[in-house]
Amino acid sequence: MKNLKQLILLSTICLFIFSCSSPDRSVGMNTWEGMSDLKWHIGTESPIQTVMEYEDAWRARDFDKMRSMSTDSTIFIGGDGVSTGLDELIENIKKNDITRDSIGASLSWETKAIFSVDIAPGEGGELVHSFIDAEYSEGDAVNRWRGMQRWYVIDGKIIRRSSYWQDIVEEEETENDN
Repeated sequence: MKNLKQLILLSTICLFIFSCSSPDRSVGMNTWEGMSDLKWHIGTESPIQTVMEYEDAWRARDFDKMRSMSTDSTIFIGGDGVSTGLDELIENIKKNDITRDSIGASLSWETKAIFSVDIAPGEGGELVHSFIDAEYSEGDAVNRWRGMQRWYVIDGKIIRRSSYWQDIVEEEETENDN
């Protein structure tokens, strides 16, 4: 009887341990050379915090902080497919700020959603996807658009950012089209 109780207790403990450890979930596919057998995993919070901190530095024009969070080879790819390095990006930001200031225009954006995925957890970095709503105002004219940005982050450093944009169609315009 004693052995039966010990066997039941051991079985219960094993069942509890195995039921609590869920399998590592992964989904999706990719066609990248040498990685086509890998699937996507939920990422971690740290790269998300890195991107949010980087965007805060960008909004505040804290270029020293942006530099400290980038590498010598960090690349920014715009929606038009044009790649720039960090120094060129900062110069473009400064030029655009001067132009906007001279005509009384403004540009702002707000992050609406952000998440991270990882194709090889524990190896390399993570892809952070952020979704923003942006607004450019010049006098009475206002242009709004949505952007999707993909950031590649390794150890708290921005390696690459790609962005894609689409205009936000105002409801009045869609009602008139119907």
